[in-house]
Amino acid sequence: MHPLERVINSPEPLLLIGNSRENRFPGYSYNAYTRIGKKFYCLDMGGLPEARGRSKGGKVYHSTAELPGDLGDLAVVWVHPRTAAAAVDLANEAGCKRVWFSFGTGHPQAVARARELGMEIVEIGRCPVLYLDDKRPECKAHTLLTKASGLYGRPPQVDPAAKRREQL
Repeated sequence: MHPLERVINSPEPLLLIGNSRENRFPGYSYNAYTRIGKKFYCLDMGGLPEARGRSKGGKVYHSTAELPGDLGDLAVVWVHPRTAAAAVDLANEAGCKRVWFSFGTGHPQAVARARELGMEIVEIGRCPVLYLDDKRPECKAHTLLTKASGLYGRPPQVDPAAKRREQL
């Protein structure tokens, strides 16, 4: 089993951080986690009142103070690079100890901020949905492509200066 499969398929709830003001609301992830019953909490930095897309109407939090007490220690960050450090600060404020920077998010300053706060970097670049046991057909197709390319099996990327390899 790939280490990222173990991380994302853990029964522990995760924190999903997006920013609708940047058009970076993690709708596919929100829907994928909802569909398979993965426990998660979505915090939107942009003030979106509820989930949109396939999970329209789903619960969205706007501050760490609103988050339930059973939050796990993993934050999945899906924002633009320029606001990734602020998302890391929110994850830390929520009590998260690990960060997964989804594709296009792992800015070197955000990664440095996470490390400064003592947070573990789980991955920089790959989409967490790729590693879910169950997913939508289009995500299954993308997973097959990443497996065929060899990207899927590579070890977790934790160096923000490494050559980008998030998408095919």
